[in-house]
Amino acid sequence: MNSRLFLSTASFHLSLTTVRGAAFPLALVATLALSAGCHQTLPDNVVAKVGTREISKETLQSSIKSMNLPASAPASVPSDVLNRMIDNTLISEAADKEGLANRPDLRKKIADDRDRILRQALIKSQVDDKIKVTDADVQAYFDKHRQEIKQPGYVEVRQLILPDQKTADRVFPTLRKKKGFAKAMKKFKGGPVGKIFEGTVPPQFAKFFFGVPVGKVTGPISLKDGIHYFKVDKQVPGTLLSFDQAKAGITQYLTSRMKQDLYQKYLNSLRATTKISINQKSLGELIGATSSAKK
Repeated sequence: MNSRLFLSTASFHLSLTTVRGAAFPLALVATLALSAGCHQTLPDNVVAKVGTREISKETLQSSIKSMNLPASAPASVPSDVLNRMIDNTLISEAADKEGLANRPDLRKKIADDRDRILRQALIKSQVDDKIKVTDADVQAYFDKHRQEIKQPGYVEVRQLILPDQKTADRVFPTLRKKKGFAKAMKKFKGGPVGKIFEGTVPPQFAKFFFGVPVGKVTGPISLKDGIHYFKVDKQVPGTLLSFDQAKAGITQYLTSRMKQDLYQKYLNSLRATTKISINQKSLGELIGATSSAKK
């Protein structure tokens, strides 16, 4: 191992070398570099060996790649990242020597982590890797839903919040008069709501915003903080998207839908071929305890 690679870091930085928020004291970097078994002859695919563990060149390259560094990143990044990996490996080695993996409180966490990793790997192989959305799939979906695929329209509105129904009955007739809404906003609570896009509000509320002529006062909507009225100041209709504009979104949607369908089919196949026993008595006791706690 060539210690000069590591010492070059110390030559050009005064205090700390930082990689993704991790600070490396330079004295420690230099010490690690000189004491990390530099006289060993390692295979070409191994960039460092820490105790009994090896750090492969591929692992180091993968770690650097995952950082998505700009092209202007310093040339010392590989050595900085390697030193961080060496630190982590030293800690892992020490944890093994301490026998921490056998501690009862950690054993379950390790098993849970193992199960999570294996679940993710299985779902990837049985579901994710089998999904392929073709251009023909995207085109067929676009042709079928052409009139539904659009940039949603929006309205710009102002709202007025009146404290109670009695006040609303008294003020509402004045809201339709010239500048009546603006005057009421100064006296009571209210102001611009901003843009409200189609499809972003529940249907029972959408009728107060969409299909309403500009300048019209709509409402009321009774909420906890009072009686709400709205005035539509601007209305911009939605526009249909071209195939090229919609392609990426359709692909993402179809991929997600296919994954969900295939995942459910795979899960159903496992349920069909695996014996599952449920202790209804114990489950009932838990359900009863949960219901009692909510009262």
